[in-house]
Amino acid sequence: MLQAKLPLIQISNLTKIYNGKEVVSNLNLEIPPSCFALLGPNGAGKTTVLLMLLGLIFRTTGRVRILGKEIPKELNSIRNEIGYLPENVGFFPHLTGIEHVKFFQRLKLGGLTSGDKDPETILQWCGLEEEKWDAKVKTYSRGMRQRLGLALAFVGNPTVVILDEPLSNIDPLGRDDLIKKIRLERENGINVIISSHIIQEVEQIADNIAFIDKGRLLSSGSFIKLAIDHQYHDFEIKSKLDKDDDANNILEFLKSNQKHLLSEPITLEDRIVFKSREVDKIVRELTIENKPWAIKPIDGTLIKIYKEYMQR
Repeated sequence: MLQAKLPLIQISNLTKIYNGKEVVSNLNLEIPPSCFALLGPNGAGKTTVLLMLLGLIFRTTGRVRILGKEIPKELNSIRNEIGYLPENVGFFPHLTGIEHVKFFQRLKLGGLTSGDKDPETILQWCGLEEEKWDAKVKTYSRGMRQRLGLALAFVGNPTVVILDEPLSNIDPLGRDDLIKKIRLERENGINVIISSHIIQEVEQIADNIAFIDKGRLLSSGSFIKLAIDHQYHDFEIKSKLDKDDDANNILEFLKSNQKHLLSEPITLEDRIVFKSREVDKIVRELTIENKPWAIKPIDGTLIKIYKEYMQR
């Protein structure tokens, strides 16, 4: 008999009380291997949850397991498998960007190994201008620091990367580029946990979402399931490979599943939009056929779901 695959992270009855105030209340959540987002307004308790996951603050009650290990008791056994970007990232002001990367590689890997990229490639990935690689971090703008912090979170090819408000201080064009890169890291096998109050970011990145407010879990599930549960039927499908010639193949696939559609699919630039009340069946077919395409609710769906929860 096959054993069920364990969740990436298991949170059971997690509570945190500060000065007599309950800021996280009896949180129960299972996070699957995925790009997962913790979504809620400022002050909802998101950062407190992440800090408890990382063992950086102690819980009042409850249990946390990451990769099957009890946190903080067994944290040392998986420390090198976790990357982290805090909301307010700090640096050594007199070290350069490339010195930071090398320092983190020594901490996590004992030095550069074949299992990690070279420092120059890591800095290129985050979009830090080459002329700044050898400049002291104290000369960096807030956006440059944010890019460097994001790069350091992925040093060592960790299994799980936890990002707290990862794209703050990044300009709009830079955000689009980094969102694509984070998604690609997920497709390459790295699990990403994001905390954010910026819904547009989450909509572009997350496969699975949990809504939290005033320290309480409101709902959680895959983005597609949440859309279905809230009666939103507009979805889009596109190639993960960014190949224009996949459009005809996608259309043919949708036509072969016409019985699950509410209308004819429409081609819009790099994606195809369609309506369905049975999108879960289309996703199942996509998985069975192992197609390199991705389905998600259309842009704007998440803000509608978010408002429904926050206005209750």
